[in-house]
Amino acid sequence: MSPDASGLALDYLYDANPPAGTVTEIAPGVRWLAMPLPTSLNHINLWLLDDGDGVAIIDTGIFWDASKEVWQRVFAEHLGGKKITRLIITHAHPDHIGLAGWLTETLGIEMWISTTEWEMGYRISGDEGGQIIRDSGLALYRRGGLGAEAEQLAGTRITTRIPMARVPEHYHRLQDGMELKIGARNWRVIVGRGHAPEHCCLYQPELDIFIAGDQVLPKITPNVSLWPNRSEQDPLGNFLASLDKIGRAVPDSVLVLPSHNLPFHRLHARLRQLRDHHADRLDEVVRACDTPRPAIELVPVLFHRKLDQRQMGFAMGEALAHLQHAVTQGRLKREERADGAWLFGRA
Repeated sequence: MSPDASGLALDYLYDANPPAGTVTEIAPGVRWLAMPLPTSLNHINLWLLDDGDGVAIIDTGIFWDASKEVWQRVFAEHLGGKKITRLIITHAHPDHIGLAGWLTETLGIEMWISTTEWEMGYRISGDEGGQIIRDSGLALYRRGGLGAEAEQLAGTRITTRIPMARVPEHYHRLQDGMELKIGARNWRVIVGRGHAPEHCCLYQPELDIFIAGDQVLPKITPNVSLWPNRSEQDPLGNFLASLDKIGRAVPDSVLVLPSHNLPFHRLHARLRQLRDHHADRLDEVVRACDTPRPAIELVPVLFHRKLDQRQMGFAMGEALAHLQHAVTQGRLKREERADGAWLFGRA
């Protein structure tokens, strides 16, 4: 057991992640592939599921040569002659979908993904000049109150973005509640929101396994950001509602397979930890809004460390998500400054 500050404890299946590029069988017909990432979060967990005479892939890793080299080694050494049957994507963030175009083209397979995630991935992967990335960053920073710095930081989003291969034009649609037959077993699709608009998790009752993607992580909290130029107006509310939904649909006994860190048991304890974490953060930002303030002034309330330019985007999105959720709860009110910045004060 591994306790944390909440006093709750998770039960980890392993003590440490396996070396990057290795494949580990963790349940009958379920293999764990540790894929390296060139970031402070230095790995992503991918999953290989027996699919009849072949193997289905869950998520891809990012679009860079090291990921391709790992995949080529897996194809040559770890599948026992089995072919890849299809690619299943949990959501459209670059570490999950970045190699989708390369894998589907190289292997001649098809992709399964929710429609909202496909639309987002397809648009961003085709944005060669980075205009979508820049515009979304500019809207974020202006609403957050950065003023003249907004243009500069929006420009850095282009230079620091993680590249993606062009997302395939055709796909099979994943929907909430559908039963996806993979090999001899049915996996139930459970859609979570907040971290991504239509994030697909997979639950298999007989194996008692829950592939959680980024929706439930054991040691870090998934980023939940409000993007002012997107339709999701209360992402934190959606995220918290998704935690409740998962808790009702998935038993505590499951082995949780997250996209980062280690597989673990005691799902419901982790759901409580995540709810408690956000409740504490909400209380902090509400207390700090004794006078109307923009999100940039609330970032230090939520993040007690120095942030680089890339991290500032995530932090600003998180701050706006918490502030807007407090508005939805009736605890804060929001007004707009002459320069377009949102100001948040006590309701």
